[in-house]
Amino acid sequence: MQADRIKVEVVDIAGLGPAERSAWRDLRAADPTLASPYFDLRFIDVAAEVAPGAKIAVVREDGEIRGFLPFQKRGALLQPLAAPMSDFHGLIGARGLSVSRLLPDLPGARRVRFGALVGASDEDLPGLASRRAMAAVLSDGFDAYLAGRDSRFLKDKRRRRRTLERDHGPLSFSLLPATRDDIAMIVDRKRAQIARTHQYDVFACGWTVTLLERLVDASAEDFGLRTATLRAGGRVVAAELGLLSEGRYHLWLPIYDPEFARYSPGALMTLDTLEALAGLGVSRVDFGVDADSYKRDFADPVETVFEGLVERRRGVRGRPMRVMGAARLARRFDRIVACEPGLVGQLRGGGGFLATLARRYPRLGAALGLGFGLVGLAMMVD
Repeated sequence: MQADRIKVEVVDIAGLGPAERSAWRDLRAADPTLASPYFDLRFIDVAAEVAPGAKIAVVREDGEIRGFLPFQKRGALLQPLAAPMSDFHGLIGARGLSVSRLLPDLPGARRVRFGALVGASDEDLPGLASRRAMAAVLSDGFDAYLAGRDSRFLKDKRRRRRTLERDHGPLSFSLLPATRDDIAMIVDRKRAQIARTHQYDVFACGWTVTLLERLVDASAEDFGLRTATLRAGGRVVAAELGLLSEGRYHLWLPIYDPEFARYSPGALMTLDTLEALAGLGVSRVDFGVDADSYKRDFADPVETVFEGLVERRRGVRGRPMRVMGAARLARRFDRIVACEPGLVGQLRGGGGFLATLARRYPRLGAALGLGFGLVGLAMMVD
């Protein structure tokens, strides 16, 4: 692609007309790496209406549509649309298109931070670190999937299933289109888990919950939120929201009752979910990136995605966080900045994060923690 022939137009979601929507669907269908539900235009429609600062960059070459970049703007920083709720992201575009090449044509943007960039071009790789996307492949059926898992893991889960049923009554499992009551229940329990583990509450800002509620309204036979629920003696011991797009499913927001932890209810629910999805013809179930060791019990690495900064002018900004091995810290700042588009909200979220940091690491010192936190926020959005 020749840079002098490329034109970039930044529009709201309403600016995507029939021609743009048709081109989006064609580009996505032509690239298997874009089959994730997060690239489904129906998800984009909902996310772009809800997420603050949402925009779509439409890329044309000689008047022909060559790609799209959905994003949300936070100061001079661009983030993936619907971050921190979207687990995969990137360009919906033809070969040869890169985020680096688009940045000069995105008004006010100096950098883009990704958590799991799909299909990165060579031009985008400086400043990015590779991660592995994990997935369970169900294309040959559930029995074939089980044959590829560790027999000791499966034996242990069968034993725990029997014990749970013996101790608490008959087990029942369902996988159904999500309702707003499901959203309320799962978000409430997720927030309790967040409080217990002293994490930043991504649901406190409001729009993230609205995103889930709007996805309930947008559900169709081949798209939308589904709720997996495992009950023991009629009591919910585990549940999870997942996102479906045709033959692809993404496990998204799990919860489990901590009183039942010794039975591994989350793992039992995941196995039931995979079996149900295989029966529905789903060929791949995404577990996100390889951040959690438990995913290896259920899934295998299927492709490489990338995390880090793509900068308009490459320099040392962002490098200190990488040098100090603070990828986890950067992800925490990502969530705060994504949820809170305004400075007041960012400082409030940052203050809560620093309070948590001080509780965990009292020797860090308040002054050092405050300075570190403010520098981190500035690096993200300035």
